Amino acid sequence: MRKSIILLVLFFAQLCFRQEKEITKSFLIDRWKVDKTLKEGDTEITVYKRSRTLKIGNELRFFGTGEYRITYNSGRKIGRRYGNEIRSGGVNGYYRFNSQEQSVTLESYNTDPIVNWGLVWIDENSFGVKKNKR
Repeated sequence: MRKSIILLVLFFAQLCFRQEKEITKSFLIDRWKVDKTLKEGDTEITVYKRSRTLKIGNELRFFGTGEYRITYNSGRKIGRRYGNEIRSGGVNGYYRFNSQEQSVTLESYNTDPIVNWGLVWIDENSFGVKKNKR
């Protein structure tokens, strides 16, 4: 609980004083795992941390080609003829990074709507996605 309060204070301090360091497109190119979600009033901030492997959970991956992939991995095993596999699903598409607004626009290859995310820099290994609840 104490870590959540400290992170929340850091987020709002960064928002008030503008980010000293800006996120660049090259910063995003990597694998990111959902670390936690903070909720405050009408705002929800999802914190992503760099990840090398994904066993169970959600992963967001940005590629240098402008494509992204979100993977949902439940860890449940499904019986197959030649063994077991980990059950997973996901969304693929392309992204556009706006350096002035510090935001990312995600558009999937299937019929999902376009999603706009406001980004908040935490440190070199983590960032937050600020979303307003509807």
